[in-house]
Amino acid sequence: MMYTRSLLTVSVLTLLTFSVLAQSDTLPLSGQLAAKGVGINQPELFDQYMVTMPGLGSNARELLMEQSVKPYLMPPRRREYAGSANSYALAACLEFYANFDQNFKINLSPDYISLNLPQDNIEDALFFLINNGTVNAAIMPYGASSIPSAVRATQKYTVLNYLHLYWKDTRGRQKTFETKKALMRGNPVIVQILMPADLSAWKDQKWWDSSAQRPTQLQTFLVVGYHEGDEAFELQGSLGSGWADNGYIWVRYADFEKYAQDGYVLVPRDAYDHDGR
Repeated sequence: MMYTRSLLTVSVLTLLTFSVLAQSDTLPLSGQLAAKGVGINQPELFDQYMVTMPGLGSNARELLMEQSVKPYLMPPRRREYAGSANSYALAACLEFYANFDQNFKINLSPDYISLNLPQDNIEDALFFLINNGTVNAAIMPYGASSIPSAVRATQKYTVLNYLHLYWKDTRGRQKTFETKKALMRGNPVIVQILMPADLSAWKDQKWWDSSAQRPTQLQTFLVVGYHEGDEAFELQGSLGSGWADNGYIWVRYADFEKYAQDGYVLVPRDAYDHDGR
């Protein structure tokens, strides 16, 4: 599947309403991305290297109100006790690009990422995804506690780079702006956000109310959509479909702006075949 990379001009019509105009640009070569180093954090480069997914983000009027990439994602998975939320979010995000517009869907192993790392650190995991990638979960099943020898001969799914959209000290409104802009172009956003300690026990809960459930722990999610009427983002977790609202939770912009720490968007390869190349 070929993706479009374009230069995007965004003007703010109101505080949280966007008007997006795009003009074509040439695809950056992997060498150009490599020259920028691992992890692009210069805002002036985000529009250049962020892909636009075909068929998503084309109706400007609808995008002023809502956007969701959830229909294109695999169902939320439940990570094992020792599983890494960072690796599960990265694997789910890469699956989105690898499976986009494909009849045959593949499942990617989060455990291959986490078991190759000495510490559970999001940027170490991103670096590993660029340089090593992950493998089909048919080769390394979910919950695996060791890496099978078969992975040596299998194809690896990698990305070209990643965009570091914002961090803890970024202004709250800028966090919302960058997250919405990425979703407008059809990209899920990997976010690290402070959440309550009882997070894993949430059942039949659609919204997070920060006034009743105070955040104390850093957690990693995929931001999969927004709704302007509700002024909220929808987040996918890695605690299975029985968690919260079928595996998802809505977070209001005000809470997101206050508690989101770091946000990332993957820069995928231009295409993935069924073997991961």
